[in-house]
Amino acid sequence: MSVRFEYRPYRASFRQPLLTAHGVWAEREGIIVRLLDDAGRESLGEIAPLPDWGTETFASALAFCSALPRQLDEQAARTVPDALPCCQFALETAWETLQRPDHPAPVRTLPMATLLPAGAGAVAAAARATARGFTTMKWKVGVGPAATELALLPRVLEQLPAGGQLRLDANGAWDLPTARLWLEACADRPVEFIEQPFPVGQEEPVISLANEFATRIALDESVAVRANLLRWLEFGWPGIYVIKPSLAGSPRRLLHLLDGYEAEAVFSSAFETAVGLRAALQLVARAPGNGRAVGFGTIGCFADERLNLPDPGPTLSTKWLARQAPGPLWEHLSTVPRAA
Repeated sequence: MSVRFEYRPYRASFRQPLLTAHGVWAEREGIIVRLLDDAGRESLGEIAPLPDWGTETFASALAFCSALPRQLDEQAARTVPDALPCCQFALETAWETLQRPDHPAPVRTLPMATLLPAGAGAVAAAARATARGFTTMKWKVGVGPAATELALLPRVLEQLPAGGQLRLDANGAWDLPTARLWLEACADRPVEFIEQPFPVGQEEPVISLANEFATRIALDESVAVRANLLRWLEFGWPGIYVIKPSLAGSPRRLLHLLDGYEAEAVFSSAFETAVGLRAALQLVARAPGNGRAVGFGTIGCFADERLNLPDPGPTLSTKWLARQAPGPLWEHLSTVPRAA
């Protein structure tokens, strides 16, 4: 059986630019793919590359799409090269949706973490999140001077609800002395884990820190693509793996890999549109649960509401997710304003 293949690129601005250790991120670039069968049914997939995290570039993804034939069979959809993990994710999820429309994700309710802005704005944002019922929050650190951020830490923690937890995401900004300062400051405080303290390729100190301090450490950028994830799984990393499904390639192979190593994973978004978010969350619903909140606080991040999923609040039901069809997003793509 073959289906018609089409694709449309997008570039869209965020509602609020994201400030991280990597700088200011103001827009997202990606590609929406569409598969249509002879019965007129369609399904969408999203290619949302982040080359700084080890994926293909937008240009290479676009070149791949332009080289594909307009008619695809299952083999073509499932044999995308490993060097194109975001293309793998898009085509496989679109194929599965088209061929198995009546195969819903298991009924589950997923706790959601919310994303706090960098800097002093995190204090008020944490208070608002608590008022909305969130119990897990993620704060971007490593953006300003360590002393300034460390002074803010108690104020942010004060805003958490009883039993709440804070995740700290350094995005690889720290050196060893800075990481030690933070781990010492987090001792006996409700910090769930510290995420990606060191840059990719410079993680050697993370092993000794994971064994020295009680606060858990998570890897994110270091395990974004499947080859790097496999390397850390085989090494036997004792900490947490933050997995962004849309960057990790084939969903089938990812779930098999995580199951085979019994990895403790926290799933997270990569600032996808409603298409990629829905596909990633459907994968999360099929993964073994560990009770930790999923990191999909990027829902609603685009200035153009047509690209967003509705905000589900502090929990997300897979029944709710099943009702969130992309709607006329494909038709809107040609009119989405291009970011400057």
